[in-house]
Amino acid sequence: MSDAFFTEYFYYKSLGFTAKIKKLLHSEESPWQKIDVYETERIGKLLTLNGKTMVSELDEFVYHEVLAHVSYAVARQHRRVLIIGGGDGGVVREFVKHPDIEQIDLVEIDERVVEVSKIYFPECTVGLSDPRVRVLCEDGIKFIEEKIDPGSYDIVIIDSTDPEEMAEGLFTDRFYKAINRALSPEGIMLAQTENPFLDEFGLKKIYDNLRAAFPSVESFTAPIIIYPGAYWSFAFASKKFRGTDLNPHKQAQMQKLQQTLRWYNMDWHRGAFALSNFHRKQIGQE
Repeated sequence: MSDAFFTEYFYYKSLGFTAKIKKLLHSEESPWQKIDVYETERIGKLLTLNGKTMVSELDEFVYHEVLAHVSYAVARQHRRVLIIGGGDGGVVREFVKHPDIEQIDLVEIDERVVEVSKIYFPECTVGLSDPRVRVLCEDGIKFIEEKIDPGSYDIVIIDSTDPEEMAEGLFTDRFYKAINRALSPEGIMLAQTENPFLDEFGLKKIYDNLRAAFPSVESFTAPIIIYPGAYWSFAFASKKFRGTDLNPHKQAQMQKLQQTLRWYNMDWHRGAFALSNFHRKQIGQE
């Protein structure tokens, strides 16, 4: 495959991300989606779902550290964490670095994503063997709406694919309101919310749905090289706190931990919430 390339087309199929492929390591059709793993020339192994980039060895640490440590650094309660999606295990890996977390539930609809990731991305799935972790292979929407009591979690992470097909329901006001009910009184939710420049899925609508469910909603950014346009936004939603309200009782712990991390530190955390006028307008924050 010396001259083979993988390309993901996006923004109404008018743009694309292309990586030169050394070898196709794995390909299958699960009951839910097509799962492929490539060995690439420059970005290491690459996981794609239905032809869309999900995880690469080059930059996975950015995405996973951001989702886990931004939420943890602000939260006042940390006992129970829920991750919806994220079958590659990277967000779990980051959360298990915090010893005061008692339970981490990973709800991934496609168990084959978990199993394939264990084989090809063991550096991501290493945290799944932690005794505090439960892996539940089921529908995250039904889990939130039907199976848990109000106030069950202190932190909820939505590690989803794009807001289309089976993931579309993870971006509705109904779902966000169900997340609010699932959170403790000081609970926090984080989610990926696409590229504000290549606004193919209606970014303002996503944030309107969040504002319908939470009193405090903000956006922040981080570069994810393999995602469309590389400039990626995330939503921070809370019943009480803003994204820069770092827990003063955790700063010494975070100061120590950040020395071992590749992306996250508290200075970056504070700065990531400073948005351009363009970004504010895109999410309806004017």
